[in-house]
Amino acid sequence: MQLTWWTYALLSAACWGLQYLLLEALFGRVEFAAAFSFLSLFNGVLVALIMFLIRPNQDWSQLWQSWPVAGMVVLYLLSGTGAYVFNAYAIHQKNATLASLLEIAYPLFIILFTALFLRKVHLNAMGFAGALLILGGSVLVVLSRSK
Repeated sequence: MQLTWWTYALLSAACWGLQYLLLEALFGRVEFAAAFSFLSLFNGVLVALIMFLIRPNQDWSQLWQSWPVAGMVVLYLLSGTGAYVFNAYAIHQKNATLASLLEIAYPLFIILFTALFLRKVHLNAMGFAGALLILGGSVLVVLSRSK
C-alpha cells in the first residue's frame, strides 16, 4: 500500500510525539544515559530490520563509491547523532513539551543549510511567512520558560 507523502509526514509526527512523551517518562524512572543508549542502539537495529523486510535488495557499496557520497554519509551520521543526543538532553533537563516546541524550529536550519550548501531556496512569500512564524514561536517559548 502506497500512502501520500503528507500521510507519511503526519504519521512521522505522531510517532515523534509519542516518542518524546515516552522519553520524558522513562527519564523520570530510569538512569538517563543507560535508557538513551539502549533505546538508540535498538532503534537503529529495528529500523534496519524493517528496511530489509521492505526492501531486501540493498546495495550498500554505493554509499562508499565516491568521497562526496561517503562524506555525506559521515556528516549525516554525525549530525543525526548530535540531533538525538541534544534532544534527549533537552527533554531530560526540561520536558518533552518545551523541547519539542524548540526542536520544531529545525525547518529554519533546513532553509539556511539548503541556501548555503545547495544554493537553493524552496520557499515563496507564504513559505517565508511560515518560517518567520516558526522563528517567532521559538523565541516566545524560550522567553516564557528559559529557566
